[in-house]
Amino acid sequence: MRDVVGRLGVVRVDHVAVAVRSIEAALPLFRDLLGGEFLHGGNEPEPLGIRTIQLAMPNDIRIELLQPCTPDSYLHAVLDKRGEGVHHITVFVADIHVALAALDEAGIEVVDTDLASDPSWLQTYVRPRSGFGIVWQIVQSADDWSVPQGVASLDAVLAGDVDWATNRVDRTAGDAGHVPS
Repeated sequence: MRDVVGRLGVVRVDHVAVAVRSIEAALPLFRDLLGGEFLHGGNEPEPLGIRTIQLAMPNDIRIELLQPCTPDSYLHAVLDKRGEGVHHITVFVADIHVALAALDEAGIEVVDTDLASDPSWLQTYVRPRSGFGIVWQIVQSADDWSVPQGVASLDAVLAGDVDWATNRVDRTAGDAGHVPS
């Protein structure tokens, strides 16, 4: 198996994100029937206004469910226009700068590139018109997202009691049980 592939330097397909009106309503399919196991999640109130959870599926595949959690969430408009379904596919790359250069050279249009707000998560998005109808999230991150990143329960996330930013496990401190305050 190759470690890095393509001109973007893809390391792996990380997850498929599905936009839903209600995560709770989607759980009978994604958790109960398909066997997804809760990994982590929480609200991202600003600026996105969304609640997310990630479910581990067989063969190291993850499904991320997204729902609006604020009245002004951008996701309301997405759901109104397109309905529930695949929102984006996330791929991890070895070097975001190499990936951005390759995308530019190929004439692929990107949007919402963020290389500054979180040094552990560098990202850009390929617009659907350049990605054959798919939003591609291109990410460089050293974190292992296949393991739980938070300590909150699924029930707490569904109740809206978990802020994703404060629920992350701080692995840089060498203490897998410490949650940043």
